[in-house]
Amino acid sequence: MAKLGTTQRPARVRVQTQEKAEHILAVCHQHGWQVIIGIEPDEPDDLTDFDRLMHPPAPVIVAKAPGRNDPCSCGSGKKYKKCHGA
Repeated sequence: MAKLGTTQRPARVRVQTQEKAEHILAVCHQHGWQVIIGIEPDEPDDLTDFDRLMHPPAPVIVAKAPGRNDPCSCGSGKKYKKCHGA
């Protein structure tokens, strides 16, 4: 899947006014993002993709599980398999 804001997957934004569309377009051009903006006065604003570009989600960091022969994390000095791994 292509990254959001690229030519293959442009961000899609719906706004109610021309001024808001111009502001979003200027910010996207400043960052080099591709965007498709629709101006629909009767519909509510949909800035989901734009918000995702402005504030990307932080990557999830998963703690590594101890191996069988690693020292136990409780500090006993024993191997994990003989202490808490049993």
